Amino acid sequence: MPRTLILSVILLALCCVVPAIAQQAPDNAADETKAYATYDKLFDDFQAQRDVLLTKMDRLREQENVKPEQLKAVEDEMKALDNKYATALDTYIQGHPKADDLMPARFELTVTYSRLDDKLEKAVTAADDFIKNHADSELLGDVYFVKGQTLFRIQGREKEALAALDLFIEKYPDRQDADPARMMRIRTLMFMNRPGDAKKSLEALIKSDRVKDDKDAKAFLQGQLENIDWIGRELPAFTQPDLKGDVHKADDLKGKPTLLLFWDSNSSACLGELPFVQEAYKRYGEKMNFLGVSVNESKPALEQWLDRNPDAMKFPTVWIDRDAENTLVKKLDVTLIPFLVLVDATGKIYRYDVRSDDMLRYAANLTGE
Repeated sequence: MPRTLILSVILLALCCVVPAIAQQAPDNAADETKAYATYDKLFDDFQAQRDVLLTKMDRLREQENVKPEQLKAVEDEMKALDNKYATALDTYIQGHPKADDLMPARFELTVTYSRLDDKLEKAVTAADDFIKNHADSELLGDVYFVKGQTLFRIQGREKEALAALDLFIEKYPDRQDADPARMMRIRTLMFMNRPGDAKKSLEALIKSDRVKDDKDAKAFLQGQLENIDWIGRELPAFTQPDLKGDVHKADDLKGKPTLLLFWDSNSSACLGELPFVQEAYKRYGEKMNFLGVSVNESKPALEQWLDRNPDAMKFPTVWIDRDAENTLVKKLDVTLIPFLVLVDATGKIYRYDVRSDDMLRYAANLTGE
């Protein structure tokens, strides 16, 4: 089997699209214009650099007080290395049209482009090039998966993503990555505003042999079904003052789409969610309502945290006693945090328990962008 970098797009079972670690080449990085006589030499050159960065990352993660910016710096190095690697691969392929080792080079180019958010269109083109030239390769299934996954990540190409994922599932129904592809397919249907079809696919998956005896998988999929059942319901009535004393009501939110964030400043998971919500507010704050719903243990604890982190919340925040009855928390059956709910401009629930990596895409759909 030809040497290739480890395929970085195989996902956790029943999850989809984990962003790959971004990669800046070290000072001794290969010049992307360097001429390589063979793919193996190109691979060895870049793999040596990658190993240095991976070791650097591992050592940072072993430190107790590593700073986020230190990790980010290495991730940036790795992203830059990936860009140079892709350029070198493309140059090699174009410069050696009759070489015997184009198959692994084309495979690596497809996978590397798929790791770069600004090169996804090129990843699709590279995948098609591989499929056209290497239909008998044992890596063909991997390329079909990469193509489907990449199209899934490109907003506006959902129809093509659905077709690519269907093709992959049809050709490779028993592969380890077939179930992640099935879940990507369901999420694609949701992006296409086809929750009814998504529900049918979930129900079929629950009844399948691979799931029916797996309690954890069945429970997860059942939860997804229940989330879909919330779509189209009226946002429950509520009246709640924010920390500045301004009163917020469900009816006041109508006219614009709304994002509700249920969170607790003492939860690391919630704090990890804030950057996604902040990005949504930055992009869509003029076209959407944003309301933070804190379930902190006490209101003073929330106020103290916000005083220490004045830039964390640019939009109104209300505090609700998590144990009190008949609150918005109880009415929406929020039991785990962070928890995101999207409401359309008519006041009906658009998406319930939204994944943070889907939220920006749904927000774009709601605002027509």
